Amino acid sequence: MAGVASVTGVVMEPLQHEFGWPRAVVAVNVFLCSAMALLLAPVGGALTSRLGARKVAIGGTIGAIPGLLLISLSGGSPWTWYAAWTAFAVVNVAIGPMVWSVAVSGLFEHARGFALAVTLSGGGLAHLLFPSLAVLMEAHYGWRGVYIAIAAVFLIVLLPVLLFLFRAREDLAATQPVEAIAVDKAARVQEPLATGLSLKQALGTRHFWQLALLALVVAFVEGTLTVHLFPILKEEGLSGATAAGIASAMGLSLIVGRLVTGILLDRLPSSHVFAASILFLLFCCFMARVVAGNATIGIAVGILLGLGSGGTTGTLAYMTGRYFGLRAYAAIFGMLIGIFALGYGIAPSVAGYARDAATSYAPLFLYLAFACAVSTVLAFTLGKGPRNANVS
Repeated sequence: MAGVASVTGVVMEPLQHEFGWPRAVVAVNVFLCSAMALLLAPVGGALTSRLGARKVAIGGTIGAIPGLLLISLSGGSPWTWYAAWTAFAVVNVAIGPMVWSVAVSGLFEHARGFALAVTLSGGGLAHLLFPSLAVLMEAHYGWRGVYIAIAAVFLIVLLPVLLFLFRAREDLAATQPVEAIAVDKAARVQEPLATGLSLKQALGTRHFWQLALLALVVAFVEGTLTVHLFPILKEEGLSGATAAGIASAMGLSLIVGRLVTGILLDRLPSSHVFAASILFLLFCCFMARVVAGNATIGIAVGILLGLGSGGTTGTLAYMTGRYFGLRAYAAIFGMLIGIFALGYGIAPSVAGYARDAATSYAPLFLYLAFACAVSTVLAFTLGKGPRNANVS
């Protein structure tokens, strides 16, 4: 989803010119994917637990390819845009952060934070590559060519990687030789079952709802700045090529943020790491107010946004395991990432409406900065996990 969402800012203006759709209509695509991620989180978690992360991811990727082609055929009435994105949103649940996080959390224990960071850095890679690809494709083939190109990437790159390289814990166990399986079964007689809270128990804790509120607010900030980064920079006087380059720089810094955060999570209190990530977003809001055609400040905005965004999702995935255990990890993290996705999805449309009403993005930045300040306090006050969560 990261790659698909990252090009929304690039196609926003072409869609406006061709069909007369306001920015809020174009940005509904992110909301539809996010809302579906929340609604289908229990189903996605159950399927991932039953079928395994690999099968779910492969099925989701296969379904996403015709979904992207369907998006490229929409136009005229906004309802064709809504319908195409609703179809894509359903299969998108199977290729979201929950699937990758479940696989990694089951494979790693001592370096889980860094492992999650490396895995979720794929989102940063998408932001690094896709905006420039989208600008190139839009210039030569129009906005429809952007989604056809992404479908081609899914088919030529992502699907083979999943088929030949992606393995979860259950897949590795299934490929063991007979002798190894016998030894493994004997070892697992002494191995305790996955510990932690059930979904119902987690919902009864203060930590879950504080994390849920954090996820919602932080995602709203990220959704606004990330999806609208390209038009924000263009409105501030930078060229399309420069804005696309800065968006790519944001993707690179997102990868750096994810990796550094992963290292820190294995060494420092996760609540402090979460708060530090949000502070980067706070500084980004202030810098975005003063770009005024200055490419250097624009680059700083992209880097701060990437560093902040790189830390939040990975930390949320890590804290789910540390606070609530692995017993119901898929269901609990599915709920939290669904709430995150909801905030991320609502933000672009709300921001688009606010920008069209004010004819400028400037008033938004102060509200986003206030939201970051409140979120920093919420993160610092998370404390340790629930006392009754017997987690490793």
